[in-house]
Amino acid sequence: MPEVLDFEGRRDVGSASWERADPTAALIERVAWNRWHVLLPDGEHTHEVRLERDHGGLTGACMALMDDGKERCPARKYNDPDEPCAHLCTVRKAAFGAIEGDDGEPVRVYDAGDAAVARADAHIEAAMADGGRVVGGGRR
Repeated sequence: MPEVLDFEGRRDVGSASWERADPTAALIERVAWNRWHVLLPDGEHTHEVRLERDHGGLTGACMALMDDGKERCPARKYNDPDEPCAHLCTVRKAAFGAIEGDDGEPVRVYDAGDAAVARADAHIEAAMADGGRVVGGGRR
């Protein structure tokens, strides 16, 4: 199981990452069920944040989107890699406060298990939609 991120600890100690995270001023764009592009008001680069619930805990990662590809977020690269950076904290604060992303929808963090079930359901529905396969000249 991935390492659970300690957002409450960051909040409780008033960490720089938690204080810097401002979901109302940041640009937050959902790009997948568990990924967002985040640009902080004082940031130079957009970061891709992955955040999801896994067995009740929040897990995730942050990557800077650089011209030459992805690079680990400097805050997580040079500091404690298990502690959430300001980009992760921004998405967490937005989800907790039901703050809207750039698409006008509230930011929500979903459970990884629910996503797996939804993908399986979609595959089942697609298989059922074709009317079943023909076996030996008849339908099953």
